[in-house]
Amino acid sequence: MSLNSGLSTFSAVLSFAVEIERESATYYGAAANVAGDLAEMFANYAQRSTKRQQRLVAIRQDNITEIILEPISGLDAADYQVTITPPVDRQQALAQALNLESRAKRFYDEAELKLNVTEPRRAFQKMAQENVERLTELNAAQG
Repeated sequence: MSLNSGLSTFSAVLSFAVEIERESATYYGAAANVAGDLAEMFANYAQRSTKRQQRLVAIRQDNITEIILEPISGLDAADYQVTITPPVDRQQALAQALNLESRAKRFYDEAELKLNVTEPRRAFQKMAQENVERLTELNAAQG
């Protein structure tokens, strides 16, 4: 991710979340092409990540006043960096997917605690729960 490390504003936190979802959608689209029996699941994750990205953009637009007024502290983008490469096979696709979902869940859990605006907090809680569901599915696919 190319965002700077300062997640010190409401806007920066939401922009970072949008970037997480954009990156996930792109990754899952590529992973669907090499994941064999997991292609449908990854294609679904790509579609859902795109919808999550759109939801976050709408939240950012709907809460423009809070963006100006809401300072955030204690979040650093560097803590949520992951290295993702185009997957070449099912095993690599699964390993990187687990890494992406773990990172996203941790970010949404930690960022949600920093937000004082109800709608984004609820959205982050829901997204973290969806990440837990994905992690469960991915771990089951590994076994």
